[in-house]
This record gives sequence, structure tokens and C-alpha cells, in this order.
Amino acid sequence: MSDFISGYKIIMSFFICLVISGCSSEKDKLLTMGESVYNGNCKVCHAQGINGAPIFGNKKNWAPRASQGIDVLVSHASNGFGLMPAKGGNTELTEDEIRAAITYMLSAVEE
Repeated sequence: MSDFISGYKIIMSFFICLVISGCSSEKDKLLTMGESVYNGNCKVCHAQGINGAPIFGNKKNWAPRASQGIDVLVSHASNGFGLMPAKGGNTELTEDEIRAAITYMLSAVEE
């Protein structure tokens, strides 16, 4: 009987983990991916404003850019804009990763 109870507890624990992980919203997943891309690629310039990059979390820097909309920002980041090279210099980044990173950076200045 104790083997049955142990097995039941393991199965229930697994099920609970699946349910909890399944409850993450798509926005949460996007922000998690965005944070990873930001830390691995974008942070180099966006943490300190190198070459005029809008500083992460700085509402004043991001306001005029955010008003352009996410699609314009993704286009600028993907193709290069001003002093920013295409894909921030990382040719391996996908458009989804770029969109996630921008979404993450914008989330830091949303009210």
C-alpha cells in the first residue's frame, strides 16, 4: 500500500507541476525569452546608452521610441537604425527573439 501512495504522490506532484507551468501566460513566456535575449545581446549597449541606445528602464529615453509601435522597433532592430547594427550585431537572432527583447525592454517603462 505504501508503494501505491508513494507512486500516487509522485504522479500528483508531476501533474501539479504541469498545471502550474501551463498557467504561464504567453506574455510571461515572451518576457522570459526577452530577458534572456536582452541579457545575452542587448544589455551591452542598452544598459549604458552606448551610441545613443535608449537605456533600459529609462522612460524618457524610451517614450519617443515606444510611440512608434512594436513593429517599427522590430524593423529598426532587425535591419539596423542609426548607429545600431542589424540585429544588434548578432546575425543569429530571429525576429521572434528581437520582438521578445523589445517587449521586455518596453515592459520596464510601462506604467
